[in-house]
Amino acid sequence: MHPHLEEITSYLARVRADLASVIGETPATTFDRQPRSGGWSGTGIIHHLGKVEGSTAKLLEALFAKALSDGVGPDPGTPSWMHSLDHFRVVDRSRRLLAPDRVAPDPAAGLPASWASLQAVRPRLLRAVATVDGRDLTTVSAPHPFLGPLNGYEWVLFIGQHEERHLSQLRETLSAA
Repeated sequence: MHPHLEEITSYLARVRADLASVIGETPATTFDRQPRSGGWSGTGIIHHLGKVEGSTAKLLEALFAKALSDGVGPDPGTPSWMHSLDHFRVVDRSRRLLAPDRVAPDPAAGLPASWASLQAVRPRLLRAVATVDGRDLTTVSAPHPFLGPLNGYEWVLFIGQHEERHLSQLRETLSAA
């Protein structure tokens, strides 16, 4: 795998491993408790993550397929993309964002199904990424509802940063439950 995508997908794997650890170490009943301060339950957070990653995987499949059919060129070997979203402060939870209805968690969703759904979508995302391995993803772009236009590298990185943001939220929610 090209170093750019290797770096980003390794980050995705680290964040997911941290999330899996929290889920594995916490009693399942804790995930269904609503925080006293309001907001989503732990299960709601997991369900939201699955919806976002699923919709992003679908977007990237289409975006990358079009780029390939348009003849996207090879990656020019630019510097790391790991800090390309830092100015958006995606991981910073001091700025609250309201999730669009289409990715808001279903209150009836259970933890086992939400976690299984989130785990099932990751291979789909990674398959989409593998199709453009070694290609110049700076030339592939789509708008994010809050962040504006993101290139292909940034979209994949966003998935990890979004999950890391909600992992912090999950830890706060579970410790208050």
